[in-house]
Amino acid sequence: MTSSNFEIRPVTSEEMNAFQALAKYAFADNAAPDAPEEPAPLIPEWSLAAFDGNKVVASSGGYPFKIRFNGQASAADGVTAVSTDPGYRRQGAVRALITGLMHRARDNGVPVSILWASMGAIYQRFGYGLASTMIDYAIEPRYVQFQFGEPAGGYVRLLEKDDALPHCKAIYRTYCNDRTLLLHRASVLWDIMFRRSQDQNVNAAVYFDTHDVPKAYTLYQAKWGDNSVGSDDGQIIGVSDIAWCDIDGYRGIWEYLASHDLASKIHWWRAPEDDPAPNMLLEPRRLHRRTGDAIWLRVNDVEMALAARGYDLPGEAIVRIAEDKICPWNVGTFRMTTTGEATDVERISDGGARVDFDISINGFASLLIGHTSLSQLHRIGRANVADEAHLPVFDALFSTRYRPLCSNMF
Repeated sequence: MTSSNFEIRPVTSEEMNAFQALAKYAFADNAAPDAPEEPAPLIPEWSLAAFDGNKVVASSGGYPFKIRFNGQASAADGVTAVSTDPGYRRQGAVRALITGLMHRARDNGVPVSILWASMGAIYQRFGYGLASTMIDYAIEPRYVQFQFGEPAGGYVRLLEKDDALPHCKAIYRTYCNDRTLLLHRASVLWDIMFRRSQDQNVNAAVYFDTHDVPKAYTLYQAKWGDNSVGSDDGQIIGVSDIAWCDIDGYRGIWEYLASHDLASKIHWWRAPEDDPAPNMLLEPRRLHRRTGDAIWLRVNDVEMALAARGYDLPGEAIVRIAEDKICPWNVGTFRMTTTGEATDVERISDGGARVDFDISINGFASLLIGHTSLSQLHRIGRANVADEAHLPVFDALFSTRYRPLCSNMF
C-alpha cells in the first residue's frame, strides 16, 4: 500500500525498535534504556507505519480487542501509537495510516475502532465520534459518609497479586456483562493493571460478603503527597480500578479506602459516568468531580456495527449516512430491525425509501455506542430526524443499560 508520499505497511520484527522509538519520542516517554519493558508491546502484525525509503516516519497500530457492546461481545480495533516524525508532519502520513487501519479492520470483520485521543480535533476529522467521558474524583476520606443504608456487612482483605487475581477476574467478568466499552481482559491486560509505576506497587483489595463470597475489588497505589514520609499533605490513594457485583460490595470498597488514616485524599481516575457515589454520599460535591473526553469511536462498517451491539427493546430504524470519504461503503441507507435478541441489517435503495433520520458518521458513532441520544444529536445538528415525535422511541432503542466506560488505557 502506498500514499502519494510514503510506503504504508506493517513493520518487520527488525524494524520494531525504530517504530517504538518514534512513538516514545512523540509521547515524551523518556524512560531509561534499561527500564523494564511494558507487557505486550505492539507486535509487528498489528502495526502500520509510513516509510520514507527505509526510515519509519509515522507509526500506528491496532490491538485486536473485544469489548462489551450493551451486553454483547464485539470485536474492536484498539488504535494506538499514532505518531509522526516532526520533520514529516502535514504531509498526509497520519491520514494514510488511519485510513489503512480502518480498511484493514473492516476487511478483518471488525466493525468499530476505538482510541484514547491525545487531541480530539485530530480524530474527529477522520470520522471519530465521542464514545465515553472520563470522570475523576478527588475526595478527602473524612467525607466518605453515606446518605442512607447500613455499613457494608462483609470485610476487605489486602491480597498479593497471585491470590487476588482469580477473584478480580471473576468479579470483573460479572461487572462487564451488561456494560458497554469495557475490554475483555486477557492475561496480559491484567499484567498491565498490576504493573508497578512511579516506584509504587499496585495494591489489590477484595471485598467478601457475609458468606465469604468475593463481590468487589479495587486496585490502587498509596504514596505521600510531596514524596516525604509524614508530610502535612498526607498520603494519596490513587485508585485505578474498581469493579463490583452488588451495591454492598461497592460501598464496602469505599469504606475500606476511607479507612486509611494517613491518607489526605482518595483520587479515582476513570470512574464510570453513572457511578453511584454522587447519589450515595452525604456531601457529593466533596468528590470534586471532573469530566473529560475519554474513548473516541469510529464505525468502520455501518452494517456490521448496527448488528454488533445489543438492543434491549424490539424496534426498527432506517438510517442514512450521506458522506464518508474514508470508508465510502458506509454511504447509503440502512434498515435495522431487532427483536431485542436477534438483529437484521440490510442496505436499501435510496430512491423513495422512507428515512427515519440522516446522521453524520461522527454522530452515528456516538449514537451507536450509547454516549449521545438521537434527540441531542438532532438538536446540535449532527442528525436530522424526519419526525421529531418518534425521537423518544429511537432514544430508547439506542440506549445502553450503563453509560459507556473503558477503564484500560492503551
